[in-house]
Amino acid sequence: KFLTIHDETNVDRVVLESRWTEISRDRRADWQMTLFDLDRGKRFCEWDAANAEVIKQILGELGIKWSEILKVEVAAASQWRLWEIEAGKHMKNCWEVMNCAREPGGIEAAEKGVCPAASDHLNWGRNRGQFAGRYCWKVIGTFCNGGVQEDFAEKMRDCAMCQFFQQVKREEGERFEP
Repeated sequence: KFLTIHDETNVDRVVLESRWTEISRDRRADWQMTLFDLDRGKRFCEWDAANAEVIKQILGELGIKWSEILKVEVAAASQWRLWEIEAGKHMKNCWEVMNCAREPGGIEAAEKGVCPAASDHLNWGRNRGQFAGRYCWKVIGTFCNGGVQEDFAEKMRDCAMCQFFQQVKREEGERFEP
């Protein structure tokens, strides 16, 4: 995979679109797509080719200028995300297991407030939880062992012995984020 970067402030899309058919017919490389950054006058094209020299030849023959050709790799993140979604369908968050009722809409939320773990956007998805629902041991102010936990050192000692912490650790295996 290669990415070509074209710096052109006066890109004529009609001309470019007429060239796409011509470019796609060349069998030395496969043009995949073009992305435009119209505000900065840049164009990014994705190619499948044996090497950058082939792309340079094609662009040179067509009189198309480029500023850079980068060899790139496709991230396998989509496979990770598919696993995360599929496996996460049955993952329970702390408020579901511990029955604290402090999640948004929970019976205790109106009186005691929504638990910080149930509203923590920064840790969304850790250990496949909603908000910090499977990472609650890192969130100060959660309601555990009959009270709100304010001291991090105390909290970590309690959490290390918590049945939910142990459950998440088992379920996540190698992917566990402590």
